[in-house]
Amino acid sequence: MAHAAVIALLLVVPLFVVYRRFVRSAHLRPPGPPGLPLLGNVRDIPAPHQFPWLKYHAWCQEYNTEILCLNALGMNIIVVDTMDAAKELLDKRSSIYSDRPRMIMLNELAGFGWNFGSMDYGEDWRVCRKMTHQEFHATSFKKYRPVLAKHAYDLVRRLASDCGARVPAHLKHMVGANIMEVTYGINVLPEHDPFIEFAEAGQECVGRCATAGVYLVELLPILRYLPVWFPGAKFQREGKAWHEKATRQLQVPYEDFLQRVNTGQVDDCMAKALLDTFGDDKKTERLAKMTTATMYMGGSETIAASMHSFILAMLLYPAVQERARSEVEKVLGVHRLPTFDDFGSIPYIDALIKETLRWHPIVPLDLPHKLREDDVYNGCHLEKGSLVMVNQWAILHDEKHYPDPHTFNPDRFLKGGVLDPDVLDPAEAAFGFGRRVCPGRYMAYDTMWIAIVCVLVCLELGKAKEVGVGEDFVSSFVSEPKPFLCEIRYRSEAYGALLHGL
Repeated sequence: MAHAAVIALLLVVPLFVVYRRFVRSAHLRPPGPPGLPLLGNVRDIPAPHQFPWLKYHAWCQEYNTEILCLNALGMNIIVVDTMDAAKELLDKRSSIYSDRPRMIMLNELAGFGWNFGSMDYGEDWRVCRKMTHQEFHATSFKKYRPVLAKHAYDLVRRLASDCGARVPAHLKHMVGANIMEVTYGINVLPEHDPFIEFAEAGQECVGRCATAGVYLVELLPILRYLPVWFPGAKFQREGKAWHEKATRQLQVPYEDFLQRVNTGQVDDCMAKALLDTFGDDKKTERLAKMTTATMYMGGSETIAASMHSFILAMLLYPAVQERARSEVEKVLGVHRLPTFDDFGSIPYIDALIKETLRWHPIVPLDLPHKLREDDVYNGCHLEKGSLVMVNQWAILHDEKHYPDPHTFNPDRFLKGGVLDPDVLDPAEAAFGFGRRVCPGRYMAYDTMWIAIVCVLVCLELGKAKEVGVGEDFVSSFVSEPKPFLCEIRYRSEAYGALLHGL
């Protein structure tokens, strides 16, 4: 009997293994480039400076797939290339696609673990999102619109004052001034403001760390414990330098806010509203500090880069600039500054903003999500723990939604003089998906709207004489135009007088 049991076991076990393998093979892994033994696709993954979104899209076309799979030292990386797949997975199945990977370099070594944008899905994340929703929801944020208008007027003055010599600096100053005043009630200095410099210091780290596969420590976590002096541990030295900047970005502006609270010298702002609503116990203060710091980190560079992209488009497409200005003047007349009372009354400007978000998406690859459990999409097996990235560039250049996608053309969003609801709104992709959608998207849109209308009304944007301007963008997590020369001047002295009289 014992021998019969052993023989039966020897027969059943292989059959069970074959059965399991057959069941698993019914749902194949998504297609992707073949890798090497053990290493997988480590050598295939493009670096941040190599326009990885273009490479991923090319692979999807080569393999005729909506979702691409790469493997790096056992870690699966899923790249989502179409809107249909992104909505199905990250929106409709958001309960299992809302985690973040560990992100050792960004969250641990560089010290940005307080950023709830890269934080794993959990209680701290939910409270931070709740705090952000209170102040940055579409309706509640309207109370901060006067701040945005004030700094948009200042942007126009600054651009005209040096004839367009420092466009990126002025754009970053406007966005930084907006976020610091809205978030902490801080009025920044005209130049070299320390609070803006604290916050901008973290952008380099995010740009380097946000793309999956850049740092080997993400694939081999044990490297996290290498000493700083060890050969090849450059990432440890980078992390240490970034950690100091992360700590200042988290602590310094909030401490300044608390000092003004104690002296009764604080204006209405997000930090004050959170204090009034959630209380001032230690746990709440910790989460409010994390929430407010995240809002600058998430919005400062992206909004400025979007405005930079708009200005480049106006230089490359002067007919669009003239058309946009004409549409604005139909509503404003001449020699009147725009206000948010004009918001929603100029469809061409809304179309222009949509096209700016679509033409060269500022975040071409979404920050990686992590799959919480096994899943199946179109017959493909997606393994638990896989990193999932959305190729937002590919979605916003899909000819099915946007014919002639490489041309800047706001008219694609209009029909009969109004916005065409049948055209996919780029904001549905540009600001992320599911429970990880950008919480500052309403501030971003309002900032762009008032700044763009002010620039069009008051300024003439032109190419610098005898200097070529090309459609050249930086390849990084935040992709913005490479530096270019332009000439900016007031359209008439009347606008300068209006602005300087404020």
